[in-house]
Amino acid sequence: MTVHEITFSKAIEKIMLANGYFASLQHIYKEFPKYRALTGKTPFKTIQERVQRDEKFTRIGVGVYALTEFFQKVQKSEIPRNKKEKTEFQHKRIQGMLLEIGEQRQYGTYTPDKKKTFDGKVLGLIASIEKCPQFTFPYIIEQSIKFIDVIWFNQRNFPSHVFEIEHSTDFRSALTKFVELQDFTTRFFLIAPEERYKKFETEIRKRAFEVIANRCNFRSYESIEKYYRGLLNYSTVRNLL
Repeated sequence: MTVHEITFSKAIEKIMLANGYFASLQHIYKEFPKYRALTGKTPFKTIQERVQRDEKFTRIGVGVYALTEFFQKVQKSEIPRNKKEKTEFQHKRIQGMLLEIGEQRQYGTYTPDKKKTFDGKVLGLIASIEKCPQFTFPYIIEQSIKFIDVIWFNQRNFPSHVFEIEHSTDFRSALTKFVELQDFTTRFFLIAPEERYKKFETEIRKRAFEVIANRCNFRSYESIEKYYRGLLNYSTVRNLL
């Protein structure tokens, strides 16, 4: 069977099987020509229609779909048992949400924590960039940038948005990484519990970080989760009418 003979749904199924039973729409668009020709006037719309309407597929995130047959495997339970596990659980949930949001907004997404999971989805399989692009001096990439929790890259592979998730640290390590990107038009985000905003304000006022102070943004866990849920709900209701 050639790439011209299989159906759109079958091609999507093959992509998901090769990607751990699920895939983002952006990943499907990228991989689709390996399995079937992009025929018709609007092939990407056809792909989107298939994942939304074919019972073989189930939506499991923002622009992320899984094979219904393997839904339970992908959505396996991840219940934290103690304080340390709860902290790690929240950290990787925010990472996963930021990756999905970035993919939905058509950025290239990167995380160093490729083996962590979010609702059963491996972060390295949500992210569309496996290795941090060499957009500046190698020593800056290797010693600092590649360890940032989540990065969204634009079409030229320059960092557009960077995110550090700080549950209890003093923000200084994250801000030091951001300083390395001061010569780029990058937006900086520190994500933490709402009650840590005053600590953020204290640190960002320090002289060492004044060069990036007006470009740094604080976002609470709650605000990221609210935004993510909003995208999920929008994806659900926009097709009702």
